Amino acid sequence: MEPILQVTKINKTFVKKKILGKAVEVRAVNNVSFDLNTGEVLVIGGESGSGKSTIARIILGSVNANSGSIRYRGKKVTGDPNMLHAIRKKCQMIHQDPYDSINPRMRIRDIVMEPLEIHRIGDAKQRERMAAKAIQDTKMEPDDVMTKYPHMLSGGQRQRIVLARALSVNPEIIIADEPVSMLDVSIRAEMLDLMQQLQQRRGISFIYITHDLATARYFGQRIIILYRGAIVETGLIDEVLHSPRHPYTKALISAISDPDPANRLRDRPVLEWTPDI
Repeated sequence: MEPILQVTKINKTFVKKKILGKAVEVRAVNNVSFDLNTGEVLVIGGESGSGKSTIARIILGSVNANSGSIRYRGKKVTGDPNMLHAIRKKCQMIHQDPYDSINPRMRIRDIVMEPLEIHRIGDAKQRERMAAKAIQDTKMEPDDVMTKYPHMLSGGQRQRIVLARALSVNPEIIIADEPVSMLDVSIRAEMLDLMQQLQQRRGISFIYITHDLATARYFGQRIIILYRGAIVETGLIDEVLHSPRHPYTKALISAISDPDPANRLRDRPVLEWTPDI
């Protein structure tokens, strides 16, 4: 089966200027390649600044790669405006911060309908029905929230609205960029459960971006570990997290909080590895 999304040897360098005016190049993405299969949950893991979000922006065309290519359903997206429009319709994104990712001046109805209007799907009545269905799929009552503004909802409800907006256009791919990191711990599991149910019911392919390997284990199937923009380890998530090969992966795993207080003082392996500075 051909992958739904193919990322091949993408590179991205940003230029930063120091106070004294000297320009410094920063390699954000370094020769990254991976495939996303239909109905799969692929985790991109790594610390902040490792290039995870830059890869997402390159896929959606909001950032141009210096080199490499993106293919959607076997067709090259890079340099093709028609394919870029197609992937932006069928590949939706959930951002980390539900406070900043939706317009505070718009009602919930208009927020969820916005992608339908952008892609000219249906008429006004059809769009409202589709928006209501998307909200209902996120286990919220449309009649209770559609006329409200974002500030009238909790953080968890706002993130569900962000998810409903992504679902409204019936996407094939959802890129979830740290979707639960801004939520209270008590509702993170609910959001992950909801995404898992929707993924299984609709057959959506997910790219789940996170620095938290505990949630990655819960939601993901296959994982890519990024360090300084490059892939240092990849494989099935259980295999990578139970038997990591790269020292950086081991360092990420050792940072996972232990939920069992009785084991807080147990001996942990000492990693004989120091990141290059």
